[in-house]
Amino acid sequence: MPSYTSWSQLAGYFDGDGTIYFSDTSNKPYKLSASLIFVDQSYDQIRNVQDFLRRRHFQTGNILKTSMKTANMVAISEFKSVRRTLKCMIPFLCKKSFEAKATLDYYEGKTTGNQLLTTFRNEVEAGRRERRPRKVALNVPYTRPEGDRIMKRLRNDRLRDALGRYRATITSKDFRTIRMKYFNRGMRVCDLVRDYPSYPRESIRRIIGKGRRYILVKGVGRVDTTDTTIRSARRARYGVKQL
Repeated sequence: MPSYTSWSQLAGYFDGDGTIYFSDTSNKPYKLSASLIFVDQSYDQIRNVQDFLRRRHFQTGNILKTSMKTANMVAISEFKSVRRTLKCMIPFLCKKSFEAKATLDYYEGKTTGNQLLTTFRNEVEAGRRERRPRKVALNVPYTRPEGDRIMKRLRNDRLRDALGRYRATITSKDFRTIRMKYFNRGMRVCDLVRDYPSYPRESIRRIIGKGRRYILVKGVGRVDTTDTTIRSARRARYGVKQL
C-alpha cells in the first residue's frame, strides 16, 4: 500500500473515516479533552496513518480494535499533537472543517467548552456528524486554558491540604494558642520561640502572619497566614474551618 505523503491526503481520509471525540476526563465542568480518531477495517491503512504522523514526530496511540471488534483505529490525544494535527489538516478539510476549526479555537482559548459543544450539535443537525447521545450532559463554561488553571489550582490546594492533614507538625491547639498569646497578650516572637522549642522560628512567624506563604496545620490543612489581620483560621484565603 502506498504511503501517505501529504497533509491533503490525510485530511481527505479524515473527512471520510475520521472523527473528533470529546471526553470530560476530570468529571468536573472545567475542561474538555479531544481525540482525533482514524478508523478503517484495514490494519495496513491505519498503520499507514500512524507511520505518516510518527515520521513527523506527532504522538499517537497504539493501533487498537474498535468496541465492536469490526475495525482498527488509531487516536491522537496528546494536547500539542492534537493542535498541530488540526492546524495541518484544516486547510484541506471539507466535511469536518467546521468542527475542526471549533476544536482548534477551543484549544487555543478563543471559545468556551459550551460554544464548542454547540458547534458540534449544529453539525449533527446539519447531517455532517453522527449523533452520539451522552448519558450525562456536559456544561463547560470556561475556555480550555481557564479550565486548566482552575484544575491545577484545585489540585495544588488538595495536595497542600493532604500535607497538612498527614505531615504537618503544627497542631491546631498550638496554632490557636500561639496566635492568642501574640495578638491578645502581646508576647514577642522570641518569647514564643522559647515557649515552643519544638517549632522553628520561621514556623512561629508564619503562624502569626509574619512569615510568607502559608502554614500546614494538622487535621486542617493549608492555612494562609500572609495577612497579619487574621485572628482565626476561618478567615484564611482557602476557606479553612474554624480551629
